[in-house]
Amino acid sequence: MEDDFGHRVIDIKPPRKRRIWLYVAGAAIVMLFLFGSQFLSIYIESLWFSSLGYSDVYWYKFRLGALLFFVFLVLTFLIVRLPLAWLGRLLPQLNERPKISLASVEDVREINVLAYVYRPGAWVVSAIVAVMYGVTMSGAWSDFALYLHAQPGGTSDPIFNRDVSFYVLKLPVLTALSSWLLTLAVILFVAMSASAGYIWYLEKMQGYLSASTRRRVVSAISSSGAFLALTVAIAAHLSRYDLLTARQAIFTGVSYSDANAWLPGLNVLLVVLLIAALALALNAFVMRRGRLIIWVSGLVVSVWLIALVLIPQAVHYFSVKPNELAKEAPFIERNIEMTRRGFALDRFEEKQFQPAATLSIEQIRANQDTLDNVRLWDPPVLQSTYGQNQVIRTYYRFNTPDVDRYLINGKRRQVMLAARELNVAQLPEQNWINQHLVYTHGYGVAMSTVNEFTTEGLPHLVLKNMPVESDAPEIKVTRPEIYFGEMSDTHVYVHTKPQAATQPEFNYPAPDNTASYSEYEGAAGIEVGGAFRQMALSMYLGDGTNLLFSGYITSESRVLIRRNVRERAALIAPFLIFEDDPYIVISREGRLLWVIDAFTYSDRYPYSTSDVVAHESANYLRNSVKVVIDAYEGETRFYVFEPDDPIIRSYQEIFPSLFQPASAMPADVREHIRYPEMLAEAQARAYTLYHTQNAQTFYNREDLWAIARGEQTAQQTSAVGPGGVAVQNTEPPPMKPYYVVMKLPTPGAQLEFVSVVPFTPAGPGRNNMIGWMAARSDAEHYGQTLVFAFPKNLTVSGPDQIRARVNQDAQLSTLMTLWNQKGSELVRGNLLVIPIADSLLYVESFYLQAERGTSKLPELRQVAVATQDRLATAKSFDEALKVLFTELASQAPSPPASGEQTPAKSPSPAQRATQPAATDLERFAKEAQRLFSDYERLTAEGKHREAGEKLDQIKRVIEEMNRRRRQE
Repeated sequence: MEDDFGHRVIDIKPPRKRRIWLYVAGAAIVMLFLFGSQFLSIYIESLWFSSLGYSDVYWYKFRLGALLFFVFLVLTFLIVRLPLAWLGRLLPQLNERPKISLASVEDVREINVLAYVYRPGAWVVSAIVAVMYGVTMSGAWSDFALYLHAQPGGTSDPIFNRDVSFYVLKLPVLTALSSWLLTLAVILFVAMSASAGYIWYLEKMQGYLSASTRRRVVSAISSSGAFLALTVAIAAHLSRYDLLTARQAIFTGVSYSDANAWLPGLNVLLVVLLIAALALALNAFVMRRGRLIIWVSGLVVSVWLIALVLIPQAVHYFSVKPNELAKEAPFIERNIEMTRRGFALDRFEEKQFQPAATLSIEQIRANQDTLDNVRLWDPPVLQSTYGQNQVIRTYYRFNTPDVDRYLINGKRRQVMLAARELNVAQLPEQNWINQHLVYTHGYGVAMSTVNEFTTEGLPHLVLKNMPVESDAPEIKVTRPEIYFGEMSDTHVYVHTKPQAATQPEFNYPAPDNTASYSEYEGAAGIEVGGAFRQMALSMYLGDGTNLLFSGYITSESRVLIRRNVRERAALIAPFLIFEDDPYIVISREGRLLWVIDAFTYSDRYPYSTSDVVAHESANYLRNSVKVVIDAYEGETRFYVFEPDDPIIRSYQEIFPSLFQPASAMPADVREHIRYPEMLAEAQARAYTLYHTQNAQTFYNREDLWAIARGEQTAQQTSAVGPGGVAVQNTEPPPMKPYYVVMKLPTPGAQLEFVSVVPFTPAGPGRNNMIGWMAARSDAEHYGQTLVFAFPKNLTVSGPDQIRARVNQDAQLSTLMTLWNQKGSELVRGNLLVIPIADSLLYVESFYLQAERGTSKLPELRQVAVATQDRLATAKSFDEALKVLFTELASQAPSPPASGEQTPAKSPSPAQRATQPAATDLERFAKEAQRLFSDYERLTAEGKHREAGEKLDQIKRVIEEMNRRRRQE
């Protein structure tokens, strides 16, 4: 190649094929920079799901999400861009860029600025809106999946006579599509009307508005208005169904004025909107008259005001309000019926229960198994106790203990247990090797019976220490390592290669201050593999060069990620909500398993009143799934316990490999399933109002219940006092459901594990009990709920009233004052109501712990036991029961009478305190003062056990003083 002067010129441009590859490479680099993290996440996610055996679950979600993204990306772009392109052709002024000298322009407002930004602006707006809706619809993949696989619910709503599955499974998608079209219609109407109006304005400013421009402007506004009217009609049609979950002043659902005025008015508006859409479409392409737009808009607004505002308001104020109960009664009954179905209250079995004032000795003996399982340890207190005497090392920790039942020495006992998990933040040496290779797992569990304690006031441990020691031949832990748990929030590497004398995995501290090491024998996790996968894992996990160049890691090593069991389950099935507190189960083989209750829910169940459950609004709730996760292997299994639930049946059709029937759950795990606290609490809240099935009673709120109050922690609520001054009210919060091993007051009842919720009448100052709920957990009775209602003419003390009686007890209040002296702190347990036979027993525990320092070891010091007419306290539950029922005390060997001396044995100081020879009350006071001085000294020295013994002696002195006073 030569230039004009005959010189040879070398063409340095790359060949065409080479340039194409350069463009492709450049585009790939840009895509990698913009979406590299997403690609990396997809790769690791697919590996993780595959390691669990759920790769089909992940790829279904991925494919459906990707399909929705691209479909709505393309559709949204075309729906926005094509009309804007048509508008550019209809009004060429939008794309014309005349060369104008500002010096020759008399009025700057005559410059067509829009022509310089319209075309690029149309592309940018179309692209942004398309990407936004692509991402939004992709995130709603579960709604679309349910729509495609919807299963019938078997119940129809009373207004539109549609199956409930339409509202729960299909309506969310229809509403989303309607909202999508309506948003696009508004964008187009605003963009096209503004652009056309600007051209109209510009030509008028220039003084030569042509008839052709006028017609084109009218055509643009009419066409976008027709699309808007059509989408508004679709949205209005679907809005009818929103009335089924609309919150009225008294109830939820369609009201009388809605059914007889608003819905007919909406139908009229729908017809007017369709006529308006047709008229505007004809005006856009045939008539092209500006006044028609004004007439159509005025007609729509007028019909809306008259049909949907004025007439319904008139019907409400002049017809419904003067006769509200008569008019709304059928609609209230529908709300009651559907809310009871939504929360499964229609399955409750309601019984009458007339509690006696006290228990007979025969009833005590007949229910000894129940009394042997009365829970004296509160979970937070026991957690603190475990933290002091079972943590062993600072890098272990216990979460709140769970309540369960196990066979111990041939008897079914209620127990509390907690897993000993690893606290990485407290490792003695913080480095990458320790955190991810050496300290990889927790170890074992601590288990104690709920009502037994040692002489020091500590729990009786059935499982304890490392390695795990068992006091029950029926319970063993053969695989104590906990790689997956409630607090396992870091990733670890297993099957690593030890170097020199270094062992990669610490197992537990041995008793001789050495360490025991182990090697992971499972197959869980993602294989580290070759260089490419190692690089991907390193970037995803943030391990940097530690993973890439570590001599401990080989291609056969595996990485365990997402070890938090609740997070693990939620990532596999994000369409479910999960109980906050997983609980640990010990299988017969000795393996540790986590069980998590999972729920299907909806806020679109017709005529049902919503509640907030796990931060989600729900008016339909089912405990459809129970998740079991192996603490060693991480194997995660989903078992369906509500096969009639249409939501879970739909998900079963979507993910056939994910869900298994309840019958597939191992029998030894099924023995420990329980009625979930979250479900019992939500149902109890709903039942406080919806136990009423009579419309008039419901309307007048004549029989409104409340969950009984009496929890340990006071709830601070703001109120306005006299003179408008803000004050703080201290009010106990509602009691949480609590588990009890008991015999229900039904014929032929056997000992079983139930969740109990006491009820009181609603309203200030009404703290007497009115009933209680028992949700059953065992065998063939699982899922059954009984409600025992008291006669309305009977006054039964509630937990808050019993707590007040405890506070007023002279002997106990004196002890509580002494316990709260400097150096010690009194901790009161939750007051429990234990139904026994045809009566109620109330139990509250008292614990003593150090006021300051890190070793706040709570010790059980006192138990208060009460019936309707009596109250007693003692060092243990059995002793308090014997004080309350003297017949029980008479069965044991009688202690020496007061004042008697045992032969050949001089009395000890404690005996002298409880059996003084003189009757002078001053001597009792002096003895109490001396003992109290000893108590303060021992407390200051940190000798809490001996101090507790002094308090027991003080109590006996006070008891004897009171007895002598009564005699005098």
